[in-house]
Amino acid sequence: MQSSLQRIVVVGGGAGGLELVTLLGKSLGKKRLALPTLLDGSPTHIWKPLLHEVATGALNTGEDELNYFSHGHSSGYEFQYGWMTGLDRKKKQIHIGPINDYTGKPISGPRDLSYDTLVLAVGGISNSFGTPGVDKHCICLDTPADAELLRRQILSQALSVVLGSAPSGRLRIGIVGAGATGVELAAEIHHTICELRNCGANLFQEQLEMTLMEGGPRILAGSHQSLSEFATKELRKRNIDVKTNCIIKSVNEKGFVLQDGSVLEKDIKIWTAGIKAPDWLSTLGLQTDKVNRVKTNEYLQSLDDPSIFALGDCASVPWGKDHNVCLPATAQVAHQEAEWLVKKLKARLENKNVEPFVFKPQGMLVSLGEGTAVGSLAAIVGPKRDYYVEGRGAKALYSSLYRMHQGVLYGWTRAMLLLIGDKLRHVALPQLKLH
Repeated sequence: MQSSLQRIVVVGGGAGGLELVTLLGKSLGKKRLALPTLLDGSPTHIWKPLLHEVATGALNTGEDELNYFSHGHSSGYEFQYGWMTGLDRKKKQIHIGPINDYTGKPISGPRDLSYDTLVLAVGGISNSFGTPGVDKHCICLDTPADAELLRRQILSQALSVVLGSAPSGRLRIGIVGAGATGVELAAEIHHTICELRNCGANLFQEQLEMTLMEGGPRILAGSHQSLSEFATKELRKRNIDVKTNCIIKSVNEKGFVLQDGSVLEKDIKIWTAGIKAPDWLSTLGLQTDKVNRVKTNEYLQSLDDPSIFALGDCASVPWGKDHNVCLPATAQVAHQEAEWLVKKLKARLENKNVEPFVFKPQGMLVSLGEGTAVGSLAAIVGPKRDYYVEGRGAKALYSSLYRMHQGVLYGWTRAMLLLIGDKLRHVALPQLKLH
């Protein structure tokens, strides 16, 4: 019976891809109207905007990860484990690479997966812009594994300062890129150091030397200037050095080499500047832009193949009055694209038409650590004017974004139960993961 169903394959279980396949599973898969399938090389999902909390130990991935196998079973989609390595458009097959276990022992050899409709939702990765030394000396925040590596480095370096074995006697951290990820990470690291002190560590805020570097004239460049100014002021209140118009020539073992040749010495070096799609997307025979994103029309369809769609950070979707710019790589874009694409794919099965995808900006929210955030909410007063929020109210709205994501994945009853469980853990357990 399943072999006669239309197979809709979604590659990539990030925020957009997972929401899409979940909605397809509930509306088509459970009713046996189609066979939605998710392919991902990781067995679990965690919401990418939370990686800065994973990196500082404020969030335990073991408690917040979603398992694709069990979620697919309950939501009506099939999960296929593995990484996509190639595409055969004539046969309508994607190639999947071999799978090894944690010891390197083979689990499965290469295999192919057939599709009737293919959706590429593989997300994005950090863009070094060819800066020498970034790949070797910097940590990016692209995956939970990256976040866990950074968490261990911060914890290890903090302990070396506490025990007096750090040569500088300080915890020196440099972050390149002052978009939402860089700003949130800087604020969360500061909060972690304060919590370590509260946990009994002989570590003081003054021993944290953290620098946030931005190549442009202000941080949070995509937001209103007042939000940038508020965030800058909040970060500097916490003794975080914010450097704008700061160009990085290269990165070495000691630190960051600036445009004037001086070296900003740092023990932990983090790169959050820019984003691009994975390089292998440009090898599939589909048209891509200069950062490897698949070029699509206003229906999210590849320009080369109407049976292939793309969404999220890996899609170059035309935007604006003359379609002369592309949609930004943000979670709200991926969320709206996923919701619209469900309608498009259902209409496609019924040979019906839908209106083109139109992105409706909702503003932006950026966390500034425990108890505060900053943001603009275009949805409240319309797309041409923003309502600006700061402080605890903004933080509550920021936290609600994750709960909305959970609502799509689990349904609102279970999402509320998860919220209650998180609140109870917050009271009963330590605030940081220190192991």
